[in-house]
Amino acid sequence: VHLPSPSLTICFVNNFEEAQKLFSAIPEVTFVSFFITDGKNYAGVLDDFFVKIKDKNFEPLLKEKLKQENLREAKPDKYIPNLYSIRNSQSSIRNTVDVCTTFLNEGWVEYAAPNYLLNPLVTSNDQYYNNQWNIRNTGSIVQGNGTPDADMDVDSAWTVTTGDSTIKVAIIDSGVDTLHIDLKQNILQGHDAVSDSTDGFPTPTYPNDGHGTCCAGIVAATKDNSFGITGVAPSCKLIPVRAFYYIELSPGNEPVPYSTAAAFADAIGWAWSVAGADILSNSWGLPASFIGLLPGGTQPVDDAIQQAYINGRNGKGIAMFFSSGNEEDNTGPIWPGSLPQTIAVNATSMCDERKNANDCSTEDWSGNWGNGIDFSAPGVKIATTDMRGSNGYSNTDYSFTFNGTSAACPNAAAVGALLLSIRPDLSGEDIRHIIAATCDKVGGYNYNSNLAYGTWSSELGYGRVNAYQAVQHSLTYSSIKEEEEVQVKLFPNPSNGTINIRYAGNRNTEMKLYNLTGKELLQVQLREGANNIDASYLSSGIYLIRIATEAGSVTRKLTVIK
Repeated sequence: VHLPSPSLTICFVNNFEEAQKLFSAIPEVTFVSFFITDGKNYAGVLDDFFVKIKDKNFEPLLKEKLKQENLREAKPDKYIPNLYSIRNSQSSIRNTVDVCTTFLNEGWVEYAAPNYLLNPLVTSNDQYYNNQWNIRNTGSIVQGNGTPDADMDVDSAWTVTTGDSTIKVAIIDSGVDTLHIDLKQNILQGHDAVSDSTDGFPTPTYPNDGHGTCCAGIVAATKDNSFGITGVAPSCKLIPVRAFYYIELSPGNEPVPYSTAAAFADAIGWAWSVAGADILSNSWGLPASFIGLLPGGTQPVDDAIQQAYINGRNGKGIAMFFSSGNEEDNTGPIWPGSLPQTIAVNATSMCDERKNANDCSTEDWSGNWGNGIDFSAPGVKIATTDMRGSNGYSNTDYSFTFNGTSAACPNAAAVGALLLSIRPDLSGEDIRHIIAATCDKVGGYNYNSNLAYGTWSSELGYGRVNAYQAVQHSLTYSSIKEEEEVQVKLFPNPSNGTINIRYAGNRNTEMKLYNLTGKELLQVQLREGANNIDASYLSSGIYLIRIATEAGSVTRKLTVIK
């Protein structure tokens, strides 16, 4: 099977080692590797890989290792410190996984992982304002005969704000039709992370390539221009980032999205550090069951997410929204929505149900739910922009049936943009907190888990997003305060499991530790002065520490690295 690059070919064989020897003996062949599949998803191990060293001082050892292994020069990553991209040598018949293993045996290497060819799950399958039940659900026929008011109360939120042109939402997807009349007013400079130089414009090869344009319209299609639709945050700006496109693996089969680990890491890194994005909307991912098959894990992309979470927006952190997946899996969202730094969004129907095959929408698919879901948003039969003409899902410039948690994700992300439009001081975690705490507890589910931001259910998380309540709450919300104000200092951060908290108050106070799904992990009483807390049982990740002081409540992000 020939992929878009003329130098890359996929062959199906039974014995990889024999095939490797056979093809490596052919002078025209520069590289041989293998595919991983679970029968539905696939990943190809490419001829380049990542090595992250523990410290900049280990660069000489890295260079010496390259010489020993007959490998090419290491290229520093543009966004992640101490990360290098290395291409496997033409003269080596070792596959990339074996080469990575030789680096992993070095004590100065933090991780080594192949670059993968991936087919991510993209979880989708004004004139038309009355079709937009996600904004105002009237229960009409054109909206799918849903339940009136089973919406995000966006029209009410607009009485406070329609967004601000200084707030930028990156759509990391298949690209955005930057010339669409309902989008171009809000489009900023884009980026192509898969190196085809489209500046964020999609490849108009298959209908599915309209996926990113549909997501963009939900966020910030132009309002009050007498035609088309309106976005949830229509006065905000859009940054198109092309991170995948569609290919046909064999004639007649449904096209699948094509990308690499390097492309996703580059897309996220560029969006926050170069384009200065305030919100990331990501309607893609991979199931946890398949990620377990990847020999090198997902570290480069995880690393890029970590950098955006900690350093984005001048240290405030970026709220990164991800679709939970459409696999009818009750064990939680797909990756990267499963990561503690990201926000996982499930889908609701126009009847305020968890989107499932038996709901009122008549659409035969279900969103992923369970542990790790943050909240939910409208995700079925959403009216939005499409690629112009017949290039996208429809034969017009609009789609009226955009489905999936792919649609739910930008709906929620746009609410995050509304919050930053009136409170640019909010951190990424503040955005998660406000939206979660103001969700409507719909669907008749048991919201019987008391987590950090309120009651939670496994079906919809904290509930269905309510834009108006979120915007109203943000007006009086007390954001994370400076250490000098509340007289609390936390160190070291990052930590290896030991936490030192210095409290300058004159009475004891309570400290609670949460993971980013809101589960309380620890509760202790702090005394004035130094407090040493053993948290060695914590695994690597991001946590929240909340302390009620005399000056008010303070929340700190704690990073644990082991």
